[in-house]
Amino acid sequence: MSADDKIIQAIRMYRESLQQTQLLYIESGELIRGSYGWLSGKDDEDAATVSEQMDDLHRGLVMKVFSSVVPDANGQSMQQRQLGRVLLEHVWQQKVMGHQLREAVDWLIDAANGFEWSELIRPFAEIPAIRDRFGELESLAHRMAKLLASVDGEISIVDNQNLIAMRRQFESCQDNAPERLASDRDTQSARDALAWLRDEAKRLRDGSSIDAAQTPSPQPRSDRQLNKEAKDAKVKPTAEEAPDDRSPEERLKDARAKLDRLVGLDGIKDQIQTLTNFLRMEKLRSDQGLPTTRPSLHMAFVGNPGTGKTTVARIVAEIYGALGVLEKGHLVETDRSGLVAEYAGQTGPKTNAKIDEALDGVLFIDEAYTLIDESGQDQYGREAIQALLKRMEDQRDRLVVILAGYPVEMRQMIRSNPGLSSRVGTTMHFDDYPPAALGAIFELIAAKAKYELPPGARKKLLRGFTYLFVNRDRHFGNGRCSRNSFERSVRRLANRLAEVSDIDHAMLTTLEPEDIEIAGITQERLESLCESPGRVSVMCPQCQGVMSLDDDSLGREKDCVHCGAKFSPKWGEPVPVTTAHVDESEEL
Repeated sequence: MSADDKIIQAIRMYRESLQQTQLLYIESGELIRGSYGWLSGKDDEDAATVSEQMDDLHRGLVMKVFSSVVPDANGQSMQQRQLGRVLLEHVWQQKVMGHQLREAVDWLIDAANGFEWSELIRPFAEIPAIRDRFGELESLAHRMAKLLASVDGEISIVDNQNLIAMRRQFESCQDNAPERLASDRDTQSARDALAWLRDEAKRLRDGSSIDAAQTPSPQPRSDRQLNKEAKDAKVKPTAEEAPDDRSPEERLKDARAKLDRLVGLDGIKDQIQTLTNFLRMEKLRSDQGLPTTRPSLHMAFVGNPGTGKTTVARIVAEIYGALGVLEKGHLVETDRSGLVAEYAGQTGPKTNAKIDEALDGVLFIDEAYTLIDESGQDQYGREAIQALLKRMEDQRDRLVVILAGYPVEMRQMIRSNPGLSSRVGTTMHFDDYPPAALGAIFELIAAKAKYELPPGARKKLLRGFTYLFVNRDRHFGNGRCSRNSFERSVRRLANRLAEVSDIDHAMLTTLEPEDIEIAGITQERLESLCESPGRVSVMCPQCQGVMSLDDDSLGREKDCVHCGAKFSPKWGEPVPVTTAHVDESEEL
């Protein structure tokens, strides 16, 4: 590949990474807004601006990545200045003329040096609704940094030191965040966090504007025009900019599509579809003036951590909103700390305030069993339950409550309280994800960050997930295990590429077998798991026939032994390997 081709490819990849980072911040802002019912109020100054504020924050992040890798004017290469031009056009939404480029890049570095890593990535480390996107942000930041470091054809010792320093900033920010920020689930704490976001976004916007640069560049555009790239990336504007004009049918279709995209959960999907069909039929009967019945819509979600309970609850809220069962269809997530106060007499008002936040939507109570003490001495938890039961009955037309937690504890909780058992009409069981599903979740996360998995990496992942699944306990991470494993694998890739000077697109977007790391397994153990032969059961997408293959075949094109169709099995469920020889295309 010629030098010109390399810089063209680097520019394309860098521009894509900038757009993906912007999309990640804006989508996360929308998710934050949807997680707090009080942000739906038109009178709240934060109501329609969270995505815009996150958009402002993303500009600071991409500038900080640039300044962390690219040195001052004396050390910049021509290729790095070209990527600086791409970044400035992304931030300013305007072309930067050739004779102004060097001065503008110098300003960019100087301005970004005033930004703090901890502030730029703080929402992803501390706000519960988007904490699971931290790894995706880190991988995007490292990809941009790697492109900047390698675009001139070599990675120096200083470049490696800069990359390591940036990675440590991410690790420090994540390590310093509390393991569980219960206080962020409270309304006031959320308001405080978003007030910080508003102020920080304004500072970053002012600091990254064309006015701040004081260059001969064109005059600054409005904030609306600064969001043009988000529109180009087909990002939906916030509700106040453009109200949701989808029809109920379109909203229902979109919610169902989100549910269908989730890996596994077939039983849960069937239950939700059955409930949706029933509610839709009852609405049609009501429109025709026929008698209707309304069952209790309160639910219990039981399952181990990481099985998708919160995600499904958010989709259920959207379905209820689309069907007109609930006016807003938003989700308010809380736990014991969001309902129970520290002093006597304060729990009732605190619980009712949280319920008020969830009215016309769904109140999702995680680890709900902590509200009931087996000894019966927990007066605060009992007070919260009493307030909750009353509102569940009095405002059943405006409120749906979903109680979630471990299976055994949740069964004990519901059985021990007649009020709960009579009001919770549906219990959904979220099973642990089997190894193939964990692999599929890993691949979804990787694909979103533009990473590919070759056959060897698939085999290693499946072997590791199988080991964890077989030896799992109630604290098994499920989907979180896949996400944590992805984040660790990206870091291993980063360390491996730190030794490479000539980096191409494939190297930046491929997780090789040596990059794979499984959370909860040592590398030595993982390597030993891959030494012996292994087989998987796969299904032909054409005829649905099942066949057994060597797990080295994952990701490779195969011929179906049933119908002869060619297909590439991505994942499969592990099957025992006998000592006798088994043909690779054995039919099951």
